[in-house]
Amino acid sequence: MNAKAADFVLITVSDVGESVAFYRDTLGLALESLDEETGWAELALPPTTLALGEENPQFPTSPGDSGIALALAVDDVEEATDELRDAGRTVLMGPVETSVCDMAVVGDPDDNPLLLHRRRDGTYGRRDPIPGYDQ
Repeated sequence: MNAKAADFVLITVSDVGESVAFYRDTLGLALESLDEETGWAELALPPTTLALGEENPQFPTSPGDSGIALALAVDDVEEATDELRDAGRTVLMGPVETSVCDMAVVGDPDDNPLLLHRRRDGTYGRRDPIPGYDQ
């Protein structure tokens, strides 16, 4: 596996609206996308993106101690997951396919979650601004 960049940093939150208000209004980060229905927001945090996601039973992070995960861009999520599983890492989720990306979550040596991530559009790293988002 050869990680190319950090696509985003995820903080799992209990209320995305409250957290957006804090990160945007208190810390001054620019809001790039917000989907209150799914509980997901992305804010500019150059050179990457800060993602806020509400706790979800299908995603193995929760607010507090284990609520932060690093997303690493990889060419092939399934291959990278297999490689890390073979190296003794714990697979915490996936791989799964979504309409915008493929991803899996693998534990680091302390089982801190690392997202293995591949965008469908082939980009990786910070995108500025996020394509298709109009505040």
